[in-house]
Order: sequence, then C-alpha cells, then structure tokens
Amino acid sequence: MSHNFKPGDLALTLIAAYGFAAMTEVTIEVFLHKGQIAQEPCGDLFTAPFDGWVVYRLPWPGSGFFRAKHLMPLRGDFTPEQQKAKEAV
Repeated sequence: MSHNFKPGDLALTLIAAYGFAAMTEVTIEVFLHKGQIAQEPCGDLFTAPFDGWVVYRLPWPGSGFFRAKHLMPLRGDFTPEQQKAKEAV
C-alpha cells in the first residue's frame, strides 16, 4: 500500500515500534531513504535502516521511524477538523 504523505500530515501507526503502540496518532515529519543519516533532537545520529518516515507524537514527546505501509493517513472525512457537523432533529 502506498500513500502520498507529506510533512505535517496526521497518521495512525499500524504496528507497535519505537515505544509507540499500534493505532497511535502521529505527525509525519520527514522522509528518509535507506542509509540516509539524520540528527535526532538529542544530538545522536540515526541511519535509516529502510525507506520510511520520521514521525512525532503529541502531546507526549517522542519520535519514531516507520515504513509508509505501517502508517494509515488521517485526512478527508477522518480528520477531526474536517468532520461535518450533524444537525440535531
């Protein structure tokens, strides 16, 4: 399954990893290719073991790295800001 994520998108994790439970809401941050090196907020260097997305979760601080197939996008009718209000009868 391929998704066209972009930084700032919301997603759910479909697997548990990096201290994230499955179905954790995360924010997509940046895509890394296998072997690409990035600096973590704590200053450590991270080498991507596969193509994937760096994600963050709020309100609890934390970051993780997931393959696109292990993330489900939250957009369209599933995004809370875009839900349609239903009028009570």
